Amino acid sequence: MNGKHPCNRTLFSLSRIMIAAAAAITVCGCAAGGEQMKQLSLSEYLSQTNENWFLTGKNEYTIQAMMVSKEMTFHNDLEVADYVVTDDGKTVVLKGTRDEIWTSPLPQVIARYRKPDGSELSEESFAEKDVFIDIVTIPVKDAYYAIHVPKDITVVVETSYGDVLHTNLPNAPHGEGDYLICTITEDGEPDLSDVWVLNGLIFPDCYDTSHMNEQ
Repeated sequence: MNGKHPCNRTLFSLSRIMIAAAAAITVCGCAAGGEQMKQLSLSEYLSQTNENWFLTGKNEYTIQAMMVSKEMTFHNDLEVADYVVTDDGKTVVLKGTRDEIWTSPLPQVIARYRKPDGSELSEESFAEKDVFIDIVTIPVKDAYYAIHVPKDITVVVETSYGDVLHTNLPNAPHGEGDYLICTITEDGEPDLSDVWVLNGLIFPDCYDTSHMNEQ
């Protein structure tokens, strides 16, 4: 699960270190157990797949967040990635619905989450460092498109912020496969310039699935 949050991942190459072994396995297209995985670019996958884009939005759910007082390293099993976080005053460590850990800029967290009582978050909400607090997503209806990628296919996505993401990385659970998520253009079409990846186990926790089988 790479990309904007589990549920709203914005990954930064400075704070994310993909494990070298996993990256090497992904490049050669070999799944765990020696099974061959089909690797496609985003355009190749969209031209070949029978899957369809469907409208989705963010659910309301609780995760945990904290800022740190010293350099710390976290491993994300679902992304097969390590994060290095420092006390820079602007990075928040988030723990998702499956205990997966990633990072996000403080302004983004304040804009997209709130306190459990419904009040707004602020910088002061994270004054006590190295301690996770509960935060709740602000739900958004039908703000994105999503498309399923079966678990035997690796789609390589070059993001608008310079990162390279992969669906269905080996050595991590994916359920029936990961999802590609994107914003919507002014014409109401999927915006392929802003695509990210979400692990298939997390998708139902975080995003609305009611339109999944409509097409």
